[in-house]
Amino acid sequence: MLSEGKIFSFNDIFKFIPKTVVARDLGKKVDRFTALMNRVEAFTLAELFIIANYCGLNEAQILKLAENEYIIHKNRNF
Repeated sequence: MLSEGKIFSFNDIFKFIPKTVVARDLGKKVDRFTALMNRVEAFTLAELFIIANYCGLNEAQILKLAENEYIIHKNRNF
């Protein structure tokens, strides 16, 4: 989906994979996971890499998606 352009930012992942499943796999409550989705920079690298593994992405790909998400939120706040 990444190569097809269906996923551009980190939160786009959750159009295809339920965030409840990922939150549970990370050991986080859904509310906390949602808060992290809104502040992607608050995820640890380890958490991002675990999510990448679940989604079949490599580290560089998940970091690019996180960067894109960060820029989207940064631009909304200005």
